[in-house]
Amino acid sequence: MQTQQTITFFGTISNSATSRTSKTGRKYTAFGVAIICDSNLQAFHYNVVAFGKQGHFAKQLQTGTRIKLVVQAQSQPDNIATLPLLTATFVRPVRPVARG
Repeated sequence: MQTQQTITFFGTISNSATSRTSKTGRKYTAFGVAIICDSNLQAFHYNVVAFGKQGHFAKQLQTGTRIKLVVQAQSQPDNIATLPLLTATFVRPVRPVARG
């Protein structure tokens, strides 16, 4: 049995969600996310796809929305994409944290 490792991120939608259909006819939602994970405030950008209920939910996401995202990394051996691809298993908006 193969184990699926997941990663949890808190990030910001950098590209609004777009509904698409794969070559095999499976519907999904694609969007971009920016994640700042170091003290230098360097942002890492990822392309994300979400299927099923998560894909349906992700359709409403707009640029600038803060989200909690649980993903699985996908290898892209035949893809020339420069950004890593993540498959979402959980996507939910989060409230901004009050600073002060």
